Amino acid sequence: MTEQQTKEELKAMYDGYHFSTRLKDIYNPFSIINCLAKSDMASFWFRTGTPSLMVRLLANCSEEVMQYTGQWYQERMFIDYKADSERPLPMFFQAGYLTIKAVNRRMRTFLLNFPNREVREGITTLLANNYIESSNDAASWLTNMVQALGNGDAELVRRLFTSFLAETPYSMRPKKDQKQRELYFHYTFYLLMRLISCYTVYTEKQLSEGRADCIVETADYVYIFEFKLDGTASEALQQIHDRGYARSYETDTRQKFCIGASFSSKTGTIEEWQTEIQ
Repeated sequence: MTEQQTKEELKAMYDGYHFSTRLKDIYNPFSIINCLAKSDMASFWFRTGTPSLMVRLLANCSEEVMQYTGQWYQERMFIDYKADSERPLPMFFQAGYLTIKAVNRRMRTFLLNFPNREVREGITTLLANNYIESSNDAASWLTNMVQALGNGDAELVRRLFTSFLAETPYSMRPKKDQKQRELYFHYTFYLLMRLISCYTVYTEKQLSEGRADCIVETADYVYIFEFKLDGTASEALQQIHDRGYARSYETDTRQKFCIGASFSSKTGTIEEWQTEIQ
């Protein structure tokens, strides 16, 4: 890489911590020192800095940690030193998994998000390892999925997701209520997509007329996903149209795939899948 490319990669990987309202960028010292010493951009801090308490909080949290990212909070909600499975936000912030990204001085609220790529990729991998159980070879699956998305092969994307979910043990799927079952399928899909770190992935992306379940951007393609649990793929696809999820990409020259999919709580995998190319 050129010097400029190297600086940009270092910044994306290890920078982004803020400890005051001045939003002065701070690099992770442990990671940046190891990176320079070894000439390798690896996840040095995350490999050694994940306490067992954090793992237990993630496992027992009543909400998914990703729901805390990209949200605005009052200071008292994340500065409190007490943290438990019902209120894990202080722990996420104090342990460095979330940091201040913006300040609304008039409202005195703070935007929290992952500080950098090292943390985002590390916590996603941690969640996936503790949340998803499957007999699939994850590394091989990810390689195939990256190639399918990069090649614009929506049919292979469908087959890969269907087979992965079909191999997830029945005991892993929540059975309490509709909301929990729906969250499980959405969250599993989100974690799998987040593991594909070479592409831009948005979940519950806020658009003018609603929130798209998931949008994946590659160099040549944009995938807009909408899901229904025990519904129909046509209903999901119709929601993409009705709420104009693809409208913000009208001037984008990349090919767009609008994909409606339905999950079956009975079979635990994708029941229907419809693709529309724009």
